[in-house]
Amino acid sequence: MLKYNLKLLVICLITLVINLNYCILANTYYVSNSIGNDDYDGLSIEHPFKSIEKINSLYFNPGDTILLKSGDIWEGMLWIKGSGSVQNPIILDSYGGEIKPIINGNGYQACILIYNDDNININNLELFNEASHLDSLGNIKKLIGFGGASNSWGSGKDVRFGIKIIADNQSLSNYKLDELYIHDIYPTPENINNTHKGYGLKLETQSDTLINLYNTISNFEIANSYIYRTGHYGFWIKSLGLNMNFDDFKNDNIKVLDCLFEHTGGSGFVPNKSSNILVENCIFNHSGSSLDQRMWKRGSGMWPFDCYNVIAQENYFMNARGPLDSYGSHIDYGNENVVFQYNFSINNEGGFVEILGDNINCGYRYNISVNDGYRLDPNNQLWRKRGKTFFVSNYCGSNTVRCPNSGTFIYNNTSFVNDTLSPEIYCWPNVGDVHIFNNIVFATSDGDVIPTLIENDSNTIDISHNIFYDVNRFYLDEDLWNTAIYEDPELLNSDPLGIDDPTYYNVSHGSIAINQGRLVNGSDELTDYLENNGGRDFFGNIVSSDTPTTIGACNYNETNEFDLSNIIESSVVTYPNPTSTEINIELGLLSSENYLISIFDSKGYEVYSIEDSNSSLKIDVSHLSKGVYHVHIKNKRNYINKKVVIK
Repeated sequence: MLKYNLKLLVICLITLVINLNYCILANTYYVSNSIGNDDYDGLSIEHPFKSIEKINSLYFNPGDTILLKSGDIWEGMLWIKGSGSVQNPIILDSYGGEIKPIINGNGYQACILIYNDDNININNLELFNEASHLDSLGNIKKLIGFGGASNSWGSGKDVRFGIKIIADNQSLSNYKLDELYIHDIYPTPENINNTHKGYGLKLETQSDTLINLYNTISNFEIANSYIYRTGHYGFWIKSLGLNMNFDDFKNDNIKVLDCLFEHTGGSGFVPNKSSNILVENCIFNHSGSSLDQRMWKRGSGMWPFDCYNVIAQENYFMNARGPLDSYGSHIDYGNENVVFQYNFSINNEGGFVEILGDNINCGYRYNISVNDGYRLDPNNQLWRKRGKTFFVSNYCGSNTVRCPNSGTFIYNNTSFVNDTLSPEIYCWPNVGDVHIFNNIVFATSDGDVIPTLIENDSNTIDISHNIFYDVNRFYLDEDLWNTAIYEDPELLNSDPLGIDDPTYYNVSHGSIAINQGRLVNGSDELTDYLENNGGRDFFGNIVSSDTPTTIGACNYNETNEFDLSNIIESSVVTYPNPTSTEINIELGLLSSENYLISIFDSKGYEVYSIEDSNSSLKIDVSHLSKGVYHVHIKNKRNYINKKVVIK
């Protein structure tokens, strides 16, 4: 009987502990550097904590919320300890106003550190980090808990971050970041070679395959955020200890939505060893920036490396700079199923399309490029560092080992080149099978000749149905002749220098391009890009699997050329786009009767509305935040939606 009672008591105690764990109440902690006190309990607006150090001393439970007071400023590194759950994440946010609270990393490695914890949301904060890593006595600033040589994240001596998330003893998942402003991230290293190593956001996993330790990060989303002035990348995903032979282990389900990356010293976004990535409605402006001497000064807007299933769509890639790469976007090596589609690429020094080696089923479709590829080789050599419209290579990390691709595709893109530049078209030898078709390459008539070279050694070349105009601007390789058209495709743009609005690279209803393209069909698999056309073009027009497509990024079909609504929509233009001060709206063929114009931000909130009847209108947008906006124009018979970028 005694043994039975003891066993019953143990069972009751275990049940009680389990129930207590489930019944722990989530707390909301308030933090104010202006009115707080670390001796308070922090559980009310009237009695907030004061310091980052106080928050760093606590361990948080699922559902706990940490709120920083609007307008207050802290110095140091905030280390969130504890994990939430899928249903009840830990939340770091603001309270008490619209002004974002600020964390100045003050020379520590990061403004915010997450170390082997997950299920965490971070919202509505401003972060910067460029102060010296030395304190007033000349000692390196280190956060308690990171003093050992193997755990150097407490010091910002050689490298610096806005936010760093580290997985080194387990895989992590479930993060949401929203409405962040991360800027001026630069280290202060003793070694001058490290001056550029500042990163807005980094996900870092550390694995050791010798002891079967495989760590990844999954289910990560950043949205509606602005990353500005970083020494190197804006957002970097890096897997340490996993080489390309371990393809079964990748960071997974990464989303970058409605974000602005501007003046990053390196690239805006670099995912490494990741799968199922979506980058949508983002702006990449001035990657490879030289705005500050602490910048890397080179970089494409985005490039995936050793990734699987990547979709980058409806983005703006603008003004990339640098002596190598520095395309609007490029596909590095070791990827599978990567597509850049429905993007607008403009004024990028390296060029428009760059695809490196060891890639499977990767490419570009339904994009518009304007004046990309103006870089000149310093030694005036062809095929080396000069800017390019299309470039396919087999480079895979070594100058001695080369890796051909499989299923490379470049189709239904429109590229405009003005007289001031002459970007090459070049495919290396031994790049595998290359499919280039249904593209418009439009060059105005008076510039230098544009060289082209398609190497045939060990290549399977599939090139057809492209428009090259004005053909006198091109020295066309014979492989580009196949079913090529040399007539004017009649783009709506009439400015010989080009216009920074994608609307003008639609074709007119009488264009030679209409229904002259090659049909893409045969598969229902969305990632079978060579046999599944995606169903729509850059402008949202339907792309049929039965009717030959229109050449270029606009699928203006003969079957709908007399559809009045399509003609009216094409006549309505918004410019300049991108803009920073005002939007000009020309209504074209839209009836001059009363119409309603509304502007919505990326979250769907209306930020402007006016009812008018004029055929043209100027709207002041200088007060709006940077980002992507939708302009809705409607009257009794028509509804038109235009996307506008405010930079």
